Amino acid sequence: MSDNISNIAAAYENGLPGWQFNPDTMDELMADGKAIPFADAAPHLAGVGKGKLALLWQSREKYDPGAFGQECQTTGDCTSHGSRNAREVTRCVEIHITGEPEVFYRRSATEPTYGARGHSGQGMDPAKAARFEVDYGFLFRQEYPFADLSTYNAKVGIGWGRSGVPDAVKDECARHNVGKWVTPTSADEVKDLLYSGYALHSGQNFGVKTVSDDRGIAIPSKPWMHDMATVGYDDTREVYPVGVFLICNSWGRWNHQPKVWPADRYGPWPVGSFWVAEDVYEHYFVGSRSIFAYADIKGVPQKRLPDYGNLQTILG
Repeated sequence: MSDNISNIAAAYENGLPGWQFNPDTMDELMADGKAIPFADAAPHLAGVGKGKLALLWQSREKYDPGAFGQECQTTGDCTSHGSRNAREVTRCVEIHITGEPEVFYRRSATEPTYGARGHSGQGMDPAKAARFEVDYGFLFRQEYPFADLSTYNAKVGIGWGRSGVPDAVKDECARHNVGKWVTPTSADEVKDLLYSGYALHSGQNFGVKTVSDDRGIAIPSKPWMHDMATVGYDDTREVYPVGVFLICNSWGRWNHQPKVWPADRYGPWPVGSFWVAEDVYEHYFVGSRSIFAYADIKGVPQKRLPDYGNLQTILG
């Protein structure tokens, strides 16, 4: 583990408020229709994911190989990383199922979202991130007249947090609008969203150890006030004895691959990820209320996902 990864992990273990939740901000977001409850946005998806699996991270691996282990956080900007990772996974699924790989273009950036946090300190309320990305949008990893975003540079987002995101940045972001966010209220609704092609991110006060238990499931440890993306699930009970959700962290290679990880079923392990048991996920991740599924602007259709039983279909 590099010094930078050790430092950021230690900062969260010592109470860095990377995830900041304000119930009033969340209520305002919902009242303004920037985020929509699952029951209102996608009642037609209810029950489609139960007992199944969706390995959405494989689509991102297809178009941006190794991305999950890259761009390790250097400050408390986890909300922008969690949001970007959910957005990238959903975007890659959309490209994958339409057969238009040229649409991927390149990885998207974290800095504009983090710049919209509204203060000069570390950490961000995910509801503010959701509002910025619906009102404006996102940018890519490239050089712009107002900033070089071709490589991750937390100092850019830090600076914009103090002064506000420049109008030129907002105008460019508006060319890549998010559309809407959907908020689930149960683990079953999360399964329905994932099975329909929508990745999520959430903020919660929850942490895990660097090694899994013998079942391959994460062991809870000292909590982190942290935002992370949910990029897949397996509810079949064919590998694990309980339903599990795959959580993508943004600290690089900070942990070890789960002790149970059948590569013939899941493909290569996404670096930094870990499985969380369904009851734990529902309590901490969904229960925080600070959870969002990235959806497209034309409603919430159920996407025709790739065949997760055939890795050649996914990664070939």
